[in-house]
Amino acid sequence: MTAVDTFGTDLYRLLADGHPDLVFSPLSVSAALRLAWYGARGETRDELTRALHPTAGARMPDLATSGSVTFRMANTAWVQRGLRLESDYARQLGGEAMTTLADADFTGAPGLAREKINATVAEQTEQKIRDLLGPGDIDSRTRLVLANAVYLKARWSSPFPEHATSDAPFFPGDGTELKVPMMRGCASRAYKRGDGYQAVLLPYEASPLAMAIILPDGPLAGDPVATGAFASGPIIGDLVSGTAPCLVDLRLPKFRLKTQLALVPALNSLGIRQAFTPDADFTGITTAERLHIDAVAHQAYLDVDEQGTEAAAATAVTMKTAAFVRPQTRVEMTVDRPFLFAIVDTRTTTILFLGHLSTPRGTRGDC
Repeated sequence: MTAVDTFGTDLYRLLADGHPDLVFSPLSVSAALRLAWYGARGETRDELTRALHPTAGARMPDLATSGSVTFRMANTAWVQRGLRLESDYARQLGGEAMTTLADADFTGAPGLAREKINATVAEQTEQKIRDLLGPGDIDSRTRLVLANAVYLKARWSSPFPEHATSDAPFFPGDGTELKVPMMRGCASRAYKRGDGYQAVLLPYEASPLAMAIILPDGPLAGDPVATGAFASGPIIGDLVSGTAPCLVDLRLPKFRLKTQLALVPALNSLGIRQAFTPDADFTGITTAERLHIDAVAHQAYLDVDEQGTEAAAATAVTMKTAAFVRPQTRVEMTVDRPFLFAIVDTRTTTILFLGHLSTPRGTRGDC
């Protein structure tokens, strides 16, 4: 399991209870925080290390864009004009972290700086993440904003026939019943029937990426699978490498989901505390001023329909001063109740997006 997976699973456990519908990108959050980790020192660095589980020299997944898959990830460091960065830190940002350095006038024009950062993130995510930073996130004390943006658009290897989509019941788990547009398709897919759940892997065309769907037999709330154990346990690993494919007659809701998160409380619970206080030690970034992390803002977007998936995520850390075989078995799987999902790189099982859904809402056509 990669460092991103471990961090993402830990964070998911903290976020799941408070959000009946949730999507976030462990890849984006860990990438943005890693930009701060490079310049942390002392106990501040130790706390970030324990939470992020970084490996020296580790690089983010190399996921190339192909004809049917678009994948982009961009790191940008917005630096107060005139603030001198430590040479080693600037070298790490431009080298291993592949980060673009950009000037900003937080002191003189914080509103304009925020608009510029938001506009850049929106462009990087095809306008799916438009207002990552709110009016209170940037002020004249801001000195550095470390931003990561991820965008994915991918076509299913086996698309769902549009004519097979029809309204069907979905049971959110609160005793009610919804009518949702339910896709249906039969294809060879990795499938696992485990103790208390079903899981299936939906690969994307000409790509190592795939979406895992994990359907608990019972209620999502309180189920051990829902706590994130599925990401750290064998389920995704078995789907990727150790499960024989079946001919899966799959019914899956079309859905679109967007989540906006302020992550400081959850990161505090993961043991990252000093970084958010005036005692933070980011002298590896600059010694010109004493910096601490003021906020960690995250937004994620996911749209699933018959053709494939569109997903985007962005994270901003603001710092202030003071191949499948022929199927052997046919199974049926109807996703008509709360379920979990993850978009993974099947080569490494790195989790790009992670979440769960209790109440499906519309897709792109409803915008």
